Amino acid sequence: MEHKSFLNLDQDLYTFTLENGLQVYLVPFKNQKNYYAILGCKYGSRDIEFKVKTESIKTPLGTAHFLEHKMFEMEDGIDPFKFFSKSGVNTNASTTFDNTRYYIWGINDLEKNLNYLLDFVYTPYFTDSNVSKEKGIIKEEILMYEDDPEWAMDDEMRKNLFYNLPSREKIAGTVDSIMDITKDDLYHAYNAFYHPNNMVLVIGGNINPQKIEKLIRNHKKLNSIKKIDLVKRKVYKEPTDVYSEFKAIYKNIKIPKVRFSVKINKEKFKDFSDIEQNMYLGIIMSSLFGSTSNFKEYVTQEELTSGFYIEKNTFDSFMTLDITGESDKADLFIEEIKKTLENVKVKHDELERIKKVWIASEIRMIDSVEMTVDNIYSDFIMYNKVYLNRVECIKNLNSKRLNKFIKELDLSNQSLVMALPEENRDRDF
Repeated sequence: MEHKSFLNLDQDLYTFTLENGLQVYLVPFKNQKNYYAILGCKYGSRDIEFKVKTESIKTPLGTAHFLEHKMFEMEDGIDPFKFFSKSGVNTNASTTFDNTRYYIWGINDLEKNLNYLLDFVYTPYFTDSNVSKEKGIIKEEILMYEDDPEWAMDDEMRKNLFYNLPSREKIAGTVDSIMDITKDDLYHAYNAFYHPNNMVLVIGGNINPQKIEKLIRNHKKLNSIKKIDLVKRKVYKEPTDVYSEFKAIYKNIKIPKVRFSVKINKEKFKDFSDIEQNMYLGIIMSSLFGSTSNFKEYVTQEELTSGFYIEKNTFDSFMTLDITGESDKADLFIEEIKKTLENVKVKHDELERIKKVWIASEIRMIDSVEMTVDNIYSDFIMYNKVYLNRVECIKNLNSKRLNKFIKELDLSNQSLVMALPEENRDRDF
């Protein structure tokens, strides 16, 4: 087991890799009573077509999310939720476009609960009966999210942005697609992706690294799995432009909501690492639309919005810049967004100010078990490596590289989704 320093602060990090490829990160916290553990894999809703050796496999939309649900059903009848709750520990799972993760958090019986987390994630049990039973549950979940205006806008925006990427579809799939899922689809996906060398285990909090390492290395089920070649995912050709520039949806709301997005081709930034791309786009977004930006001051003073937030996302070889807000002056709000994007400049002192804020945030983060574990896990998923000194990465950002990034940045591929009150359904756009 290798011992490292995290963020060059007084925070230890231990890491090792099993023979079958599972990467493990352990972060012991001083003066903390709780713990938090994530066991996750690089398998999400986008992974619908793949190749295992010479066999090409295609699964229905929503298979990854469906699989996540069914992992909580055990052949011995034990309910993992009830197992963990007996010792006051919480458990949950989530599926995104590019990963699925299972996590536990609490105070008591870490070793017993970690052992069981490994047991149930590495013991799939799918039958025709339990798969059929789950379809009604997931159907209700899909319909519930369709009723949520912001969730619906996000779903419609991905369809606006992308032609061919599976990420244009809902993570949970459609009501029709989940009806096609079989136990064979689940086993195909599980056997292809839920393999230790496609997974990572991150544990932080009140832990003894040596005891935890021993438990993991001695877990019979986990260590009986032999290392295999990683599955080959289908590569999709995706145009740079957006599929559609506008979409209106109608919901039971009083004030219109807008989702404005820009599709950015990452191929333009081959001279920049993935983390640099992410950070430089973040700087630009903070400068243009952050809490101290001219845009924020103007739209607030002119009452063009009752509130908005910004995000950046990554989908395969594309990034998106996203602004979501509520406005009864939507046309003026959108016009101000477009004007702000027309001339992107970030002064040196603004760059340095943003860097200081980020560094302070990273240092504060180290006091949080959950945020530290989440960041390590996110690095593994996004960058295929863990940045032990993110503060140094931030310090290395500079105006020369930023200006080069801005020069290559194409913000012309824009799309808009509006959620409008039902009474506006007959209005022309």
